[in-house]
Amino acid sequence: MSDFRILLIGDSDSQLLACEALCQSPSFQGVDVTINVIPREGTPDVILSRIGRLGRLWRHDMGKLLTHPELQGFDAIGVYLTGSKISDFRIALDLLPESKRPLLFCGFNGVVLEKFLEGMSWRLGYDLISLSGPRDREAMERMIQHTPYEQQRSVLVGLRRNGPLEREWSAQAERPRQFLFAEQVVMPSSQEDRAEMVRILADLARRSPDWQGLIKPRIAPGESTFHALDAHISETLRQSIGQPPENLKIDYRPMPELLRSSRLMATVSSTAFFDALDFGCRPLVMADFGINPRYGSHVFAGSGVWYSLKDVVDLDALDQEHPDPDQQWLSWMGYGDGFHPEDLVEALSDLKNKPRQRLKNKSGYLTNANLSFTQLRRNAETAIQARNWEEAASLLMLGTLLRPTHRNVARRLAAVRQLNPVSRALLLLLTYRDVG
Repeated sequence: MSDFRILLIGDSDSQLLACEALCQSPSFQGVDVTINVIPREGTPDVILSRIGRLGRLWRHDMGKLLTHPELQGFDAIGVYLTGSKISDFRIALDLLPESKRPLLFCGFNGVVLEKFLEGMSWRLGYDLISLSGPRDREAMERMIQHTPYEQQRSVLVGLRRNGPLEREWSAQAERPRQFLFAEQVVMPSSQEDRAEMVRILADLARRSPDWQGLIKPRIAPGESTFHALDAHISETLRQSIGQPPENLKIDYRPMPELLRSSRLMATVSSTAFFDALDFGCRPLVMADFGINPRYGSHVFAGSGVWYSLKDVVDLDALDQEHPDPDQQWLSWMGYGDGFHPEDLVEALSDLKNKPRQRLKNKSGYLTNANLSFTQLRRNAETAIQARNWEEAASLLMLGTLLRPTHRNVARRLAAVRQLNPVSRALLLLLTYRDVG
């Protein structure tokens, strides 16, 4: 597989983690991997550093990447972006002759908690969509039944994201009494509920003086993520309880390191639930906010390890009574021996030399694809406002390919290509149209 070339594309920390999980699978070790990190302010340096060790690293923005001359040299391109950008890539590469077009695949990062059908609508038409497990595939098949996308190909890659660990973690009995809470940026989303969440954790720590409680923030202060965050959890902790108990601390060490040394891990609805299983740490779900789709907790309600931490006597009692997650639920979600990232590489390899028929958009279906051109124009206007002329030109050039008869896009392209600043400003003023 060393001659099989794959390009992976992401821009947020969450999407880059999905790319990292794929690269850590044994099958990717024999693949020539290039990862394009679309520049974005605040992306955690630790993630960028790890990504740089996985393969060749590009840092092209969206417009330049869409028109990059080397795109045709890849066997497959994996697009891990937000919905409209996923659609932009499919539309752009569909303009290439079949013989020159790489395979296109995409997927989701970990557990899909909300808007699965909306996210899927952007992905339909790709050569291959990677899904976590039977839960996602069942939802997809219900969605595309009796539509032009009924033959959409998919592959199950599972939720085991940390590769073959060879039991490098210590057994439960050898671990210290350490309880880890995996924070999520916007689940729960309201400041009132997030304050209540840390108060519950602090009270549990006070009731369990022989345990060390750790809160692992989703990001460090000053870093950014895909979702907006009103206040960092360290600030929420300070504002809601003032001085936390001595045995409750915030810890920024990498999640794998913390999971290797912890006995128990709790979350509201994070994919870290499955990472804990990878590292021999027993996960549980914080049920104090009920079965709430806004917080993703409805997905984990059937896990068999659903606890109200407010009602737990202490962590010693929880340690003694805590069962393993329900095996049937785990399999339904995609955590088990039957699901591997290797299946993605195998499926791409099988498709490489087979004749393939693209799934075409038809009236009344996949309306998100029709919105993509408008989004592309909005992105171009954002680049113009930022005086990023190269990015604006790349996006507008793609726009002319998508809509050759759209006069204003062609005029805007000519304007941003004008080298004289005064002439450029005048032409931009004359050709401006509101695309909001």
